[in-house]
Amino acid sequence: MAANDRLFNTVMTILNLLFEREEEQLTKRALKMVPRNIALGGSTDGFRHMGVIYSELSGGMRRQGKYLPVHRSLSGEMDAIVAERKAMEYEKDRIRQAFTLVLRGCQTFQDMRDALPNCVKDLIPECRHLERTREEAFTLADNPRSYTQYMQLREKIEFYVASRLLY
Repeated sequence: MAANDRLFNTVMTILNLLFEREEEQLTKRALKMVPRNIALGGSTDGFRHMGVIYSELSGGMRRQGKYLPVHRSLSGEMDAIVAERKAMEYEKDRIRQAFTLVLRGCQTFQDMRDALPNCVKDLIPECRHLERTREEAFTLADNPRSYTQYMQLREKIEFYVASRLLY
């Protein structure tokens, strides 16, 4: 069970690092809508869109806030933000599955370094200075279907690593 816990924790740590800036960027975009909604006559507490509250309030103040639907002129922009978040969550789930597959059976940091793409090694301090000794995704070499699926996601992984530099 300890190996499963370690695998889960490793995958979740990498995912959190990989997606944290993208998630922050989407949250900032959504919260920038609050003052725009206020300027259009909305509640100063924030607004509700598709069942989700967007507000700068926290704690007890958030629970007591009055949240009306977002102004109709802003709903299209909010729909776009929600769609981007949904797409990101879908990709995050797919990448989580890929990392779980490729890291299963890894015992050492060298195994992890070799299994993961080059762009991910800098997210793991223990792997940062290790050179590759085997081909990427060596852990999936005996499973062509999983290997192909993993390699198809590699471009998305590289995108999210690169997006960390943008935000």
